[in-house]
Amino acid sequence: MTNSGVMTTGADLLTCVRGRRLCFEVAQRGPHGAEVRAAVFDAARRVDELRGTPGVSAVSFVRSAGPDAGAPLPAPTLDEALTAAAEASATHIGGLLPALADTVTSAMYWQPPHAEDVVLADPHVSALLRPIAEAVLAAPEAAWWSAPLDRDAQVRTAFAGVPPDTRADEPAGRLSRWRESVLHQERQFAQERAGRPYRRMGGMWWATPALAGLDMTTRELPGEGSAALWLTEDEEGWESADVVPCAVDPAARVLEITGPQDWAALVAAFPLDVTASRQPDWFEAVDAREGAWLIPDWAAVAEAYDGVHVSVLGWLLTSGMPVPVTPGEATTLAGWCPDATWWLTDSLRESAARSAWAREGWAWRPADGTP
Repeated sequence: MTNSGVMTTGADLLTCVRGRRLCFEVAQRGPHGAEVRAAVFDAARRVDELRGTPGVSAVSFVRSAGPDAGAPLPAPTLDEALTAAAEASATHIGGLLPALADTVTSAMYWQPPHAEDVVLADPHVSALLRPIAEAVLAAPEAAWWSAPLDRDAQVRTAFAGVPPDTRADEPAGRLSRWRESVLHQERQFAQERAGRPYRRMGGMWWATPALAGLDMTTRELPGEGSAALWLTEDEEGWESADVVPCAVDPAARVLEITGPQDWAALVAAFPLDVTASRQPDWFEAVDAREGAWLIPDWAAVAEAYDGVHVSVLGWLLTSGMPVPVTPGEATTLAGWCPDATWWLTDSLRESAARSAWAREGWAWRPADGTP
């Protein structure tokens, strides 16, 4: 798959926590899914036992067959299960949107990595996933994952129960208050940590301009509603939503994030130190490193760009990864939905009638029952 003019390979995808998880989710949906689940979850159970938290993040699945079907058989080995899944991926690859959705759901920046992700990070295990990664990148269903902002297909997704923002001031004023709030939180966390250095603190984990009252859009997915319906991090189990078509100002300046190098360059150009508030969570979830943690100063970014778009592939390569900015400073992409654009200025207008969508099981369908 070509990503911003550079070829992304399966090996590239497997260097990243979300890329490995995606390949696992794809393998679960293939003809050897039961074996893959059993093998990975059995290995994850052992990781949890070593952590001293048995059963927290994984369940051991077993197979049974023959006349003694009630007696569980040992789970297949990782090599057996993933090799079979990899061989099948040459002729069977599908269900990429649900697999990507479950990958997004697994993204958590406030706790240690899932035991399954620890298993998948083993170099031998990730090497077994290579054919699946290559098949994913070559799949027609994933062709749009490296695409830049689709200005003609942007929609805002309004989930039921989430109150609309009614602030009347301009985005510049909202971002100014956002920065003041972040700096205030930094001072509070720093004071708390100085007084009680061994107390576990957290709760501030995102790198987006969330809570600033800005617009966020994704592309419309024909027949599926919107990318945000399926691909929202830390989603709250919403059962219904409206998808609102939006027109983008043709003059809007949009920065494309296609991978960690773009995210690092953005943070380096507009740095905001959030070590005191983010380090308690990111130390465990992203990287146990010493040094400063940075995010973009979105108020400053707004002076240069109207919006920032992260492609799906950019998200897979960057989300949850430690991204060096300088020798003593790092960042990560947290809280950003794949294909989402955060709008830092007034660059959108509602352009057509909204459509209602409802969740049916794991999928989203038109609320009026349209096929």
